[in-house]
Amino acid sequence: MRKAMFALLALAISLFGTQCWAQSPCGVEEANCHTFSANSTTFTYNFSDGSHLTVSFVTVLTMFDLRVGESHPTDSTAICQGPCPNPIMLDPTEFPPGTVCVGYPGNFQGECDQYDFTGNAGGPNGVPVKNIDYKGLITLTLSYFTLQTVRDPAFGHAPGDITTFTEDILTGYSIFPTGCGPSCAPTGATASDPTMDGTLPGLSSAVPLDKPFVEIGDTFCSLTVAPTNNASGQKSEEEVTLVIASGACSGPGIRDKTARLSVSDSNGNVVLKNVEGNKFHWDNKNGLNEYDISTDGLVSGQTYTVTVFSGKVSPHITTFVAP
Repeated sequence: MRKAMFALLALAISLFGTQCWAQSPCGVEEANCHTFSANSTTFTYNFSDGSHLTVSFVTVLTMFDLRVGESHPTDSTAICQGPCPNPIMLDPTEFPPGTVCVGYPGNFQGECDQYDFTGNAGGPNGVPVKNIDYKGLITLTLSYFTLQTVRDPAFGHAPGDITTFTEDILTGYSIFPTGCGPSCAPTGATASDPTMDGTLPGLSSAVPLDKPFVEIGDTFCSLTVAPTNNASGQKSEEEVTLVIASGACSGPGIRDKTARLSVSDSNGNVVLKNVEGNKFHWDNKNGLNEYDISTDGLVSGQTYTVTVFSGKVSPHITTFVAP
């Protein structure tokens, strides 16, 4: 009898161990689950709708598994057949009325593509915890295809375990998808294959958004970039000049306090990002919005794309060759 009990106990332990192994959070069948570690701090999740989301940690302290899934709330402002199902919740103090999700081809009208994180760590929904599982900020890079003409791009984030998007984490924006710059982008891709970067302290749901303009009637006139004259020994810079007019471009240029920019390489990777407090400065005499880009760290002779995005006009681009 005792031997039989020991045999049953051994079998139970064996089955329990097998079951735990079979239910490992990142099984070989799961494409969108990855095990992060000190030697694996970045991973790209690929989705059936053609979008790609890269999650990058500065430093990983422990080993943890992280899944990314897509859910599909709908715009509360969309024209639905009856009430919109599962409406997306946006904080009106961060995202003004008229903010909508970026629609992917094949979505029904008003359907959003929301990216949700789950894992086996100790944070909400099992996400990793800062200063326990990792250190520093997390960077999200989202590339997707859309037929929508985006006005003012935003990267919505719902921090913690809440369901309302209260933060715009956008730090960089490229009109080309990651891995495909101007040389391989199809005709019309300047409005349909964007990449957006965002930085955040902790993982929670994220969604690409399109905000309305802060004012109606402003006109994009020109966007140029040229080397600046620097004293000997100073780092070289490129000066970006943005001209916006109120009405026709024959009138004087106006200041755009909302203008931001990012610089991407020939593969659509954002390499320089606009940072808070580092805005365009205003040349009142000539009616110009100006921004000095340091070329430190850029590869000499390579072509880079400058994307300017703003609350007044849709994103526009220009290029320059690093000195």
